Amino acid sequence: MPRRDLYHNNVRNALVKEGWSITHDPLMLGDSELRVYPDLGAEKNIAERGVRTLVIEIKVFGTIGQLSELQKAIGQYVLYRSILRRSSSTRLPYLAIPSIAYQGLFQKKIIQNLIEDESIHLIVFNPFTEVIEQWID
Repeated sequence: MPRRDLYHNNVRNALVKEGWSITHDPLMLGDSELRVYPDLGAEKNIAERGVRTLVIEIKVFGTIGQLSELQKAIGQYVLYRSILRRSSSTRLPYLAIPSIAYQGLFQKKIIQNLIEDESIHLIVFNPFTEVIEQWID
């Protein structure tokens, strides 16, 4: 299993503050041939929709190597989404990113186009206050 990201506990705490239950830490996806481990599985009972379940991959996007980290994150996201779709899972994949990354790298037009074209769901969080600032679907 991969090591935890720097903001792993910050995202976990922010989700719990919003009423989410952490179901897996980490979550295992795949089969006997290949297993991957997204950072978190979470669920919440939402009145109009019933139980909503998520797969969350947490990324830091430090100052060095942001583009490489983005490429890796998008690859992980697409892989998780494919596994979920083919297993008929009701879980939705989300990429959790710190607000500073959203305000910087994720404001570039090419990145915005990528997020839109690939229908990538984002959780924007403040790692210092452990608050989710934005859900982007």
